[in-house]
Amino acid sequence: MRIVTSVFAAVILLTGLSVQAESGVARAIFATEIQDREPVDQIGQLTNDNSMVYFFTEIRGLEGQTITHRWEQGGEVRAEVNFNVGGNRWRVWSSKNLQPGWVGEWKVSVVDAGGNVLSQESFAYVPAGEESSAPEAMPAAPASDETAEAAPAAE
Repeated sequence: MRIVTSVFAAVILLTGLSVQAESGVARAIFATEIQDREPVDQIGQLTNDNSMVYFFTEIRGLEGQTITHRWEQGGEVRAEVNFNVGGNRWRVWSSKNLQPGWVGEWKVSVVDAGGNVLSQESFAYVPAGEESSAPEAMPAAPASDETAEAAPAAE
């Protein structure tokens, strides 16, 4: 009986750890467009002849909490967009209208209500004609669970 109890306790403990490990940001992607609540591509660089960029985030296990997309460039906060997480799996995105002169590295931090950075991604906004030889956009990885709830877009 002790062995069964020990095994049962170990299973409960491991199950609890795996649930905790799945909480947080599952995906954080810069994209040129969002369709059907999913990014159509994934970019690491954007030329300044493009004026719109999206930041998509898939959140898991934070239902009822508030997260923020904090947009920064050159160490200066340019925008903050708050989201209420309405489900166990929640997809949100924010967008930024970019001016051609705002070249440089842009960073978006996903921040919880306590100010903790859950995830951080960056992209390079470069003058047209000066892009690197690396591919500009890649198809985005598909979501693993297409039946989950999603939040509306925010700007």
